[in-house]
Amino acid sequence: MISSLILSVMMTFIVFIFVVFVGNFSAGSLVYAVFLLFLFCGMTFSERKKKGSGVIYRRIFQTVFAVGFCIAFISDLFDERGSMAITTQAMSNAELPFCHIAIPQSLIPLLITKSIIFPARISGHYAAVASMIVIWFVCTITIGRGWCSWVCFYGGWEEGFSHVARKPRIRLLPKNKELREIHFGFFCFILLACICQMACIYCEWFCPFKLVTEYSPVNSIPSLIATILFVGLFVALVVVLPILTKKRTQCSSLCPFGAFASLTDRLSMFRIRIDTQKCTGCMQCARACPFSAIDIQTIQAKKGRPELTCAKCGECIAVCPQKAISYDFSFGKAGACSSRSAPKTAFGRAVQELLHPAQLFRFAAFSFAVVMSSDFMVKTLNLLFSFIGTCIGTAAGSSIGISVGAFIPALLGGAA
Repeated sequence: MISSLILSVMMTFIVFIFVVFVGNFSAGSLVYAVFLLFLFCGMTFSERKKKGSGVIYRRIFQTVFAVGFCIAFISDLFDERGSMAITTQAMSNAELPFCHIAIPQSLIPLLITKSIIFPARISGHYAAVASMIVIWFVCTITIGRGWCSWVCFYGGWEEGFSHVARKPRIRLLPKNKELREIHFGFFCFILLACICQMACIYCEWFCPFKLVTEYSPVNSIPSLIATILFVGLFVALVVVLPILTKKRTQCSSLCPFGAFASLTDRLSMFRIRIDTQKCTGCMQCARACPFSAIDIQTIQAKKGRPELTCAKCGECIAVCPQKAISYDFSFGKAGACSSRSAPKTAFGRAVQELLHPAQLFRFAAFSFAVVMSSDFMVKTLNLLFSFIGTCIGTAAGSSIGISVGAFIPALLGGAA
């Protein structure tokens, strides 16, 4: 209990600095701060009662963030360009926001040509190349591919749609390994295409999130084909298949950043561990994994961990009936934290709980989420409050006008 209170106080401080203070104490910043603290405290204290129960708060956050991010991002585009379309001036001036999905597509061409192939600013912008690479590096050594399930401002669309249906209509468990192979095969194709064309091929032709962010104007046959691909991929991989499979299909089969983050995840401080002594092979974890990171072979071979595409979302922990799955540190002996004997003093037990990998990972991941989401969500909420205020003011003005319009003839009639 003490450790949960300490973490809640620390998170309150982080939220105050990055949301309320940076947001100038606006109505949006105050509302979003309350929302974040509700999620973190709910997640932290619910995990004390039942292991894995906090995943619902992660789902809520990522889904809300995805929608809020797109609203704020589109608003910025209209302020800067007047539309969501990518203008020739923005391309020539290298003013496009640098997306994290472009990082793996840009790194190898950067080594070859010593230049960034993505038309973005190197610095001086909230989505500049330098700032996004720093964010990626810090994320890599801390939560690793946990970015995809805790922080990614696109993944929340799939997160939300994958929980629309109560049960999957299409069961992909027997094909989990094949899905991973498709993912890395497509990743290799994208890298080769980027090197050959010296362009971010995924962003130009395959990114489904162009539909809810920015897109190239449809003024030629190739741009028309690309637009059809964007729309089709968004509908199929972000909406329809997540509903039917309860999996994040785009994240686990197409996204080049997801494949890249899977390869660099070994640098992360945290991992998911499967206790093979407790595991009974029920396959509940494999069915629940939205990233196809656990399959029949994983359990039967007693590997003791998910496959490398694991995004540390915690869904497997929530459904395991034997409580055989948990967060662990990447360094040191597997299961060392769980096998450690409990200290005799209350202070010692509190410190041990505070330093438990599950507690530290959730705190690190949620802190990352707070920092990445604060500006976008505060802006979205302020826009929403401004819109509501305008509507109320317009309605109130109309009511006053109607009342005055009815009152004056009545007054004149009475006077007559």
